[in-house]
Amino acid sequence: MTQTAKPTARPMIFRVFSFALLACLLVDGAAYWMLRIISQRIGAIVVNPPPAAAVTELNEWVQHLAGLFWPYFVPASVVLFALIALLTILTLRRLPAGSAPPKATKAPVQTAEEIKAELEQQMLETHQRLYLHLIAVLQKEGRLLDFFSEDLAQYDDAQIGAAVRNIQENCKKVLQNHVAPQAVLKQNEGEEIMVEKDFDPNLIKLVGNVTGKPPFKGVVQHRGWRARKLELPTFPGRQAPDIIAPAEVEVK
Repeated sequence: MTQTAKPTARPMIFRVFSFALLACLLVDGAAYWMLRIISQRIGAIVVNPPPAAAVTELNEWVQHLAGLFWPYFVPASVVLFALIALLTILTLRRLPAGSAPPKATKAPVQTAEEIKAELEQQMLETHQRLYLHLIAVLQKEGRLLDFFSEDLAQYDDAQIGAAVRNIQENCKKVLQNHVAPQAVLKQNEGEEIMVEKDFDPNLIKLVGNVTGKPPFKGVVQHRGWRARKLELPTFPGRQAPDIIAPAEVEVK
């Protein structure tokens, strides 16, 4: 059950009424002081002959106001400030005790080892997501994993061929748009090639009977692939590193 401010009601009421009384005394004192100053100055003018008719009329009006100060102005100001204090108390009593701003709590200080471990975990998850990012794109636009996970034994060759054609077109489109693969070698498979002595081992892998030093004369077994560009969709950042594609549920 929500607690209210009842345990602290008396000190609060005392403070509110004390403030209201002090404000009332200040206002009444200032008004009374102004009336006395005006009355004294006009009275001095009236005493010195010859008094003007307007000054005499003004003096009578000020004296009339001074006569109304104690019986009317002071009680009215007291009632007004009492109402203000009462409204303030009622407003404060409606506020729950928990509405006060919470005290600032100090965040736990992490040690250097904890910070290092957290950063390493974040980097590991990011690397795992990067490894799966291209597969996720191929699955999203080409349904590649759906095809690999399908049991093809229950379909005939014609059905498989039709399905493969559609998947191959979609995946090819994905690769062309985001990776643009290009053959490393211009020669076709089965053609002869001369591997010069300054060849890049990152581009050409020598297999077979490799002895001595280049240049080597050989036959192309595979042309290799290289990416002309790498424009994958925006990496989503931190998320479950093992999720390639979320499940889709149509709500009806």
